[in-house]
Amino acid sequence: MRSIERISTTHPLPFVILATVAWMLTMGVAAAIAAWALQRPVASLLPQSLGMLAATGCLLAVMGRWGWLRAAGITALGSRRLWLVTVGLAAYLVLAYQMAFFRGIVLNLSSLWGSGEAQSILLHQAVVGVAEEFLFRGFLLFALVRVWGNSRRGLLAAVAWTALLFGLPHILQTFAGNPLDDTLMTILNAVVSGLWYGALVLLGGSIWPAVLLHAATNAAFQMGGASLPNFDPSVADYALATAAELPLVIASLWLLLRRAPGSVPARDREQTAKAPPRARSVSQGL
Repeated sequence: MRSIERISTTHPLPFVILATVAWMLTMGVAAAIAAWALQRPVASLLPQSLGMLAATGCLLAVMGRWGWLRAAGITALGSRRLWLVTVGLAAYLVLAYQMAFFRGIVLNLSSLWGSGEAQSILLHQAVVGVAEEFLFRGFLLFALVRVWGNSRRGLLAAVAWTALLFGLPHILQTFAGNPLDDTLMTILNAVVSGLWYGALVLLGGSIWPAVLLHAATNAAFQMGGASLPNFDPSVADYALATAAELPLVIASLWLLLRRAPGSVPARDREQTAKAPPRARSVSQGL
């Protein structure tokens, strides 16, 4: 296990790419097993959620073994100011996505809640938020920042690579029959979101605001779509949603680059002492 950790230091970019593939394969196998055991389609929400939880459990076991949990922001809750900012961002994103995709507030909660669909959506998106953020803005981002984090260019590269890795798996939507132009716009939307999610995690020192924002945005979109018959988002809808996030990308990256490189937070000093000379060096900004 320690030999793998050394590879993450000497070859960080191939390491995070292979880690992403390994996580996805673990999730797929676990989802297939869950679907077989539950006698449900593998694409249904419950097997997918169970597959994500299984893959995330393996990820947490590795991070715990290496002592990465707190330094990666998973066991750190963040400051009160960070959470005030997060609540404001959540309100903005929910409103922006509702306007982009539905041109108004479309949430028929009474009908959805009565059918149990809202509960299923919320539960699944909570799992998605935890699983994907633990992987991309937890494990992968920390693996890159602990090696590249002593320079502004390194921090920007770490955030950009994890955002790209976050977006690229969406290409699989084409195999489900999604038009290529819709898929490419979905990838762009995910990359843009990943850029400022990553900056937010580094500035605030906690993964949990990104988890909340990820889950809330997805849930608002999914429940809005479930409230409308035959809802089919267009390229223009995704473009509007992506444009709404561009100011957040600009502001968060500006703050990150303005503060970096800085001193290591007190909570990271023990981890830094164990890490290579070019360890994570972003100071807590929120």
